[in-house]
Amino acid sequence: MNVLKLIRRFVGAAVLCALCAGCAGQQVREERRYFWPPLPERPRIEWLGAYSSQNDFPKQGFASFMAAIAGEEQAMSLTKPLDVYADGQNRIYVADPGLRGVVVFNMKERSVSMLGGPQAANQFTTPVSVTGDSQGNIYVSDAEKGGILVFDRFEVPRRFIDTKATVTRNTDIAVDEKRQRILVVDAREHRIAILDMQGGLLSAFGKRGIEDGEFNFPVAVAINRKGEIIVGDAMNARVQIFDQDGKFLRKFGRRGDGPADFQIMKGVAVDSEDHIYVTEGKGHKLIIFGTNGEYLLTVGGLYSAITTGKQAPGGFVIPQGVFIDDKDVIYVVDQLNRRFQVFQYISDDFLKRNPIPGWQE
Repeated sequence: MNVLKLIRRFVGAAVLCALCAGCAGQQVREERRYFWPPLPERPRIEWLGAYSSQNDFPKQGFASFMAAIAGEEQAMSLTKPLDVYADGQNRIYVADPGLRGVVVFNMKERSVSMLGGPQAANQFTTPVSVTGDSQGNIYVSDAEKGGILVFDRFEVPRRFIDTKATVTRNTDIAVDEKRQRILVVDAREHRIAILDMQGGLLSAFGKRGIEDGEFNFPVAVAINRKGEIIVGDAMNARVQIFDQDGKFLRKFGRRGDGPADFQIMKGVAVDSEDHIYVTEGKGHKLIIFGTNGEYLLTVGGLYSAITTGKQAPGGFVIPQGVFIDDKDVIYVVDQLNRRFQVFQYISDDFLKRNPIPGWQE
């Protein structure tokens, strides 16, 4: 028997085994869904998935067959993700200082690439925050470079906003498109700087302290539907809310290890109903509050997907940045699990359009 015949027999047998395995899997597989709170209570949050590399996309056809035969090929993976943004066009951007770049997950094409292409490594030093606007522009805050890199919707670098003269160390950023300005968390100066779109300083608010309107290492900023500014005041273990001019309005939060308490918060975001989402790094959870600070729900807990090899829906090890898109899809960086997780906020309107088997009002 010659080598060619042996190869043909091997491939034929492998195809048959793969097909049989696929058929068997289809017969017995039942998709499990994860909700918070769990059924039979009225669910508010559903887990949709987790992504670390291109290998996390479901494979189809020949690609699935080859993966079954030869195993997964080496793919670029997140190493130290810090922040996340979704553009509403099936692209998710993850700032990863460990890779010295921003990783782009194209959910439609099921591909993973670096923002800026092959030369991306020369464009970033320490990318710590990523966001965007309705025109498809992407803004990346680079702490070491002291500025914000702006890319157009084709992911072509267009300009660099130098913030060294106005911000001591820029960390999290938020684009206030309606008012044509950029909010920058200046952690070292314990304040929020408000810049015009060219980087000029319009105003700033806050200083180090514990009184209303003062900060102790602010870490995150977001803007709600009213234009109010939400600031994660990490070492004061609280969230503060300001009007569009930086005037203090209200606050909530306390230090502790209870379901609604803060130890070391990392990120803040708001959904379409102005609920406030806070990632609690040391507590390894996502906490949801009403717009006035009333506690609503805690999602997740400590679970290492890296060491166990299990997917662990809602299991976090130091969650960091959080972003919520216009469809109330929630993206949470799960840093030491080297991935981001995706959830859906289940509003009353969403539930009417997408009934959940096993739950009735």
